[in-house]
Amino acid sequence: MGKLYYHTSTLEAIARKVLTQYDPQYMNRPPQAVPIEKIIERIYRLDIDVVRLTMNGDELGRMIYDNGYTIRFNAEKDDYELMRVTVGKMLIEALLANDETQYGRYRFTLAHELAHWILHKSLYIGTNMAAATFLTDRQYDVAEEWQANYLGKAILMPVGQVKRGFYQLRSERGTDKERIKGLAGIFEVSQEAMGYRLSELGLV
Repeated sequence: MGKLYYHTSTLEAIARKVLTQYDPQYMNRPPQAVPIEKIIERIYRLDIDVVRLTMNGDELGRMIYDNGYTIRFNAEKDDYELMRVTVGKMLIEALLANDETQYGRYRFTLAHELAHWILHKSLYIGTNMAAATFLTDRQYDVAEEWQANYLGKAILMPVGQVKRGFYQLRSERGTDKERIKGLAGIFEVSQEAMGYRLSELGLV
């Protein structure tokens, strides 16, 4: 199975394309939260399904590339079982989706799984592999996970809108920490994710 390599500039360009497919004028609009669920369902025609993936919730999302079966955790039986799935199904961990304090992480997981679909479906469709990876949060060192992470944050935190929002907030009094918090609220992402994004853009 071949590997795909993407430069960060390419991933940024893909993110812009995703957003302009949803709304041609999106990048010119005021800073705002990206409607990631609408993009997933309306533009890419993917089906989001909230289920228990693991006992401890250590796998947050799984993208399905073929019809067949995958494994899920049945809390009532306290055991794992097979679940029938179809191509284009996006499985999101219920422990994450149902936790309001983790809303930013939930949105990032949606964007991350969409990024897998955009970048990696050509590697997996037709291979009878139900999911691209079965990785936990501690295993982001592989290339595909890094790519999905980068494209996910580029979609949720578009360069132009983030910079526009940052300079607007910078004109007001406040610290970098306060600006990070303010932008995280605008884009509905975690403060940690926004801090990383601003750092890589050279803004903090």
